Amino acid sequence: MKIYTSYWAQVRNFPTNLVGLNTTVWPPKYRPLGQDKRGVWVLNCKPLIPGRECEYLCRGKCDPPHPQDCEFLKTYRKQLDKINFNEFYNYMKELSKKYNNADFAFIVFEPPTRECSERIPIQNWFHDNGIEIEEWNPIFDFL
Repeated sequence: MKIYTSYWAQVRNFPTNLVGLNTTVWPPKYRPLGQDKRGVWVLNCKPLIPGRECEYLCRGKCDPPHPQDCEFLKTYRKQLDKINFNEFYNYMKELSKKYNNADFAFIVFEPPTRECSERIPIQNWFHDNGIEIEEWNPIFDFL
């Protein structure tokens, strides 16, 4: 099982063996949760959706301009740290079996060029727990 981060605009490029895990409060209207006509699944990942403690901390203006100073991202990381990582990872392994040994991509809104997103705390959380995670790139799928 491989684990990636990605963003909503890339979901249309996902192969059928890559299950999207939504980490946003509101998925976009153009791509509802569930299985699309190509057979690609996107599921809610409730533990990684920003909780109430994160509400109103992001104004979308990246102020302060440095992600390490962002109260939203600091609070979001604290939310992740409250999750029992081993239980969560074991659940992902079981979920992978349910979806034909699928890989997973945690979906955020922002592309990788925007540092201020949940992507970095998610990646750091996995790395801090010894699990490899990287940004999904459609080129990988063709190699």
